[in-house]
Amino acid sequence: MLMTATRFTRTAILAVAMIATVAACGTEPDESAVQAARESANASVSASAQASSSAAHPPLPTAADLDAQIKRALDPELPDTERTALIEDGAAFSDAIPDMYKALRDNPQAVYGVTDPVFDNHDGTLTATMRLDKDGTGAAVRTTVVHFVLLDGTWKISRTDLCGILRSADYRTAACG
Repeated sequence: MLMTATRFTRTAILAVAMIATVAACGTEPDESAVQAARESANASVSASAQASSSAAHPPLPTAADLDAQIKRALDPELPDTERTALIEDGAAFSDAIPDMYKALRDNPQAVYGVTDPVFDNHDGTLTATMRLDKDGTGAAVRTTVVHFVLLDGTWKISRTDLCGILRSADYRTAACG
């Protein structure tokens, strides 16, 4: 599809050049034809750019979307294969899943979440802020920057940042070294 849009854009630009050349050879240029060709070429270029942009990236998720994704990854009801699919290099965390459940059980009052704003870094990553209140009292809230990486059409939490979040919660796993 991108190739077709690119080919169409080139054809439209060629048409503008041909009309301008023919108009220059005649006694009077047909300004309305030249203008129409320009508008058509500009519309084609815009459509092509928009098509390639939307084909390259899924819609930008909100902080609430990313928060739901992280909470879903920690849901004990979720099959482990789906859980690890939400994490960059998620298979490395397979052995740590029972320990993550233990950490959740050991900290039942913990409050955590992704907050606005979410920034598109235009390099296949997003940046957001993660808040963690380990005991839920608000007395020791920690924040950290968290990145999501676009892999296979899905925004996945960065392995490096997940390890940082786990460390900020005083949790150690072999997956993080």
